[in-house]
Amino acid sequence: MGIRTSTLTVVFLLGAAATAHAQAAPAKGFVELGLGYGYGLSTSDFLEVDQGTKLDSPHSSGPALDLAGGYAFAPNLAVFGDLQWAYASTITGQNDNGETQQYKVDYTSLGVGLRTSAPIGPGEVYAQLALGAVFPFETERIQHMTNNESRTTTIGYNTGLGARGELGYHYQLNHRLYLLGGVRVQAFATDNVGRERVRVDQPSGNVDRETYSTDPNAPNTSRAQALSVQDLRLRIGVGVRF
Repeated sequence: MGIRTSTLTVVFLLGAAATAHAQAAPAKGFVELGLGYGYGLSTSDFLEVDQGTKLDSPHSSGPALDLAGGYAFAPNLAVFGDLQWAYASTITGQNDNGETQQYKVDYTSLGVGLRTSAPIGPGEVYAQLALGAVFPFETERIQHMTNNESRTTTIGYNTGLGARGELGYHYQLNHRLYLLGGVRVQAFATDNVGRERVRVDQPSGNVDRETYSTDPNAPNTSRAQALSVQDLRLRIGVGVRF
């Protein structure tokens, strides 16, 4: 009877130790959902405002959504990937004839990089840097004329390379769930070689197309242009470790 009791005690202690070890094992994987808002950094011309009486900065701004995930392969060091959709629009300009115009852009980008962190207070400070690419996208110019006509001009751009970095804090709610807040900056360089400028007039429905080319003598083409997409955004979100 004593041997049987001792055996059960040993089995119980081993099971409890194994359970405690499993519970103490740190979660290495993570998934995050983030929401950002901030400014598009550009070298655009100022827009006419107040019926053309002055010029004002485009003040391009808008939201961003992202989904990130990664794996901690060493203490406080992880590899991660981040897929983001970003949007920005300028103020609405107005000339002396009362005609208005506004510029818009939205694009999707993917980055892969490293994240480092340091425990501080109820969470951790983190810093990350990712290299990646922006997928093909379009810019849009919307004009409204005084004769109730409108014109929408889109310009296509190609895939471009770039990077984004972020610095912020993870506030730990429990062993797995955390809130995040940070500042993100990113920049991607691209061009419109081989892409089109499409102008649509309403209500006439007239469509005008022109291709951007590296050949200055090609018919019905314009000189190709380079473009740098840059923005600075505040980012908040929620993450879970597993």
